[in-house]
Amino acid sequence: MHRRTLVLISAGALVMATATAAVASPWERADIFGQGVGGPTVAADGAQILRTASGVSATVTMPTPVPGSYSYPAGPTASGVAGHPEAFSLWVFIFFNPEACDGDCDGADLQTNPAVVAGAFNAGGHLVGGPNLIISGHVNHQSQLFGGPNAETLGEALNQGHDLADAEIHLAVAPHGALDPALLPAQFSTPTGDPSFWWLAIFK
Repeated sequence: MHRRTLVLISAGALVMATATAAVASPWERADIFGQGVGGPTVAADGAQILRTASGVSATVTMPTPVPGSYSYPAGPTASGVAGHPEAFSLWVFIFFNPEACDGDCDGADLQTNPAVVAGAFNAGGHLVGGPNLIISGHVNHQSQLFGGPNAETLGEALNQGHDLADAEIHLAVAPHGALDPALLPAQFSTPTGDPSFWWLAIFK
């Protein structure tokens, strides 16, 4: 009887600890749309983020875009053509003051609206030839900043007292086309295209 009681107490404590951890650091989920703003849903709840005091962890899981079935950006870090395998990169856009955005938060706010306090960060890259595209990564104060002249690093924004808990966060999957060894490693870690080429998930 005592042993059974101890087992039940231990099991209850484990459940409570797990529930407490989930409340303290919940993962948020959102649909992935593509390509471009207002595109069709390609993965329901396929995007996840975990906000901490100093950074954002992000994961996307979606069907691999069929080579040749979508639009390819051209540029110094994109082959611009279909192939097998193909390269994709994951980006985290953070808008600390979304109420200051001119309508929906977007690249224009990142580049020309300093009141928004925003930045764009590379969270990872992936080479894929299978049925599913899964990319995970984490951004923090050490992450390289991309964006316009008004973009802020994560460290700068946090030091100014801004809070990731209140930020609007966008995840973007950017295609880089067929793998080109001559473009590595930049093919996984450098911006390519614009929102019309990306698969997007938005966390308000």
